[in-house]
Amino acid sequence: MIPIVTQCIGRNLAARVKVGLGRLTALPGALILLLLVGACSTNFFYDRIDALIVWQVDDYVSLDKDQKAELKRRVGEYLNVVRHDEVPRAALLLSAIADDIESGAVTPQMIDTRFQEMLVMTEEVVTGIVPESEWLLQSLSDKQVQELAQSLDELNDEMYGEYSGTTEEERRERRNKSSVSAIQRFTGRLTETQKELVTGALERMTDSSEQWIEYQRDWQRQFIDLVTNTPPGAEYRERLTVLLVYPRSLHPPEYRAAVEANRAIFNSMMADLLNGLSDTQRVRMTKTVQGYAETLTRLAETSAK
Repeated sequence: MIPIVTQCIGRNLAARVKVGLGRLTALPGALILLLLVGACSTNFFYDRIDALIVWQVDDYVSLDKDQKAELKRRVGEYLNVVRHDEVPRAALLLSAIADDIESGAVTPQMIDTRFQEMLVMTEEVVTGIVPESEWLLQSLSDKQVQELAQSLDELNDEMYGEYSGTTEEERRERRNKSSVSAIQRFTGRLTETQKELVTGALERMTDSSEQWIEYQRDWQRQFIDLVTNTPPGAEYRERLTVLLVYPRSLHPPEYRAAVEANRAIFNSMMADLLNGLSDTQRVRMTKTVQGYAETLTRLAETSAK
């Protein structure tokens, strides 16, 4: 799928509540979120993400002075690795996506291929965060672990609160509005026919939001159990890697099937939408995506301060 669009509307299309924050059901999720934001920002901002990450993590568990300093150092070193190894690849991928859009001959399979490429890159970035996450988590005191567990409980309650007390119709209207708005950031104003194409696809998708929230709670239980009952040797990192890098492997089969079915609907809808763009919309979207690619290229070519 198209990564830039996916990040903006994927959570609405798959009915997954706050995917960015959902992954933050662990401290490393904050690192992932800010890495992604920074990668699409200016060099000035990227060189300061380490401090922002420390601040974000500290919002979930209060770190002492030494923990903050060491986390900032470790994150800073890893950001340089990402800038050198991953950012150029992301730029090439975005350029390829821009070419796909410009061609006007996009297929659902092409979109899925791009999605898989994005997924592999994301997993590689997250894998690099695992050692730093392991260090940080094992440095936490019992009191800090309790604070973290409480913060995650509050996050889950917030996620659930967005859906409890609302009707299916209200959720559908909110999802439709946010999805159309996200697409229009790239294409400009959609026609009524194009909007109906998007909302029609959403209508055919399975609303798996409650399953996603329950999965998040189960993920959290496994995560807190790992942090609280530290296993010996390499088992700790192995389990942490599964939780952070391959959380989809923990999805129940029925939920996994629903997500796959939703993505197939999305891929088909996006192919039709992209191929049906007006000349003005196509030029705008191509320029926007290519602009991200150029920003990443400049970022990769600029040495960290």
